[in-house]
Amino acid sequence: MDAWNHANFCVPPEHLDRLCACFEALFPWSSIVRRGDLVGYRLGDDLNRGALYLRPSPAARTLFEALARVETTDRGFAQALAVLRAEDADVRDHQGIRVASVAEWEERVARAQELAVGRPELGVDVIRVERPGDPGAATDYLYQAWIRLGLLGPWRNTFELQALDPAKEPFR
Repeated sequence: MDAWNHANFCVPPEHLDRLCACFEALFPWSSIVRRGDLVGYRLGDDLNRGALYLRPSPAARTLFEALARVETTDRGFAQALAVLRAEDADVRDHQGIRVASVAEWEERVARAQELAVGRPELGVDVIRVERPGDPGAATDYLYQAWIRLGLLGPWRNTFELQALDPAKEPFR
């Protein structure tokens, strides 16, 4: 059986410490490796069921710098990035994470909102929060929040937190 078991992000070296602070503030994941060339977190008890890795790379810095330069000089590129950034959070590339309970989900969403305001250097942005019954909510049992981590770059930088209401969830 195939199973997703990790996500890997290549990041500018100078972003690594702030990204670690961000992940450690947002997620209760266990640190499994911390070296100059690799930082890893286990999402739960089973390493085969999920891990996240950060790899500092000068090439990532070069790409981030080039993107910033081109964005300021090429209107078409700048517009394309603006359109991508404005795209619905659920349509954009993102990583989905299911948490154990609605209470835990509420705590993590509140923590992300606190970081977005109180720690701007971490680049946290809570894009959208949907609870069952909210306009636009996908179902009457799914809690969703999209949290963008800007230090990961201009795209593929969003994590969707989910929780299920066990009283209404139809797949049990």
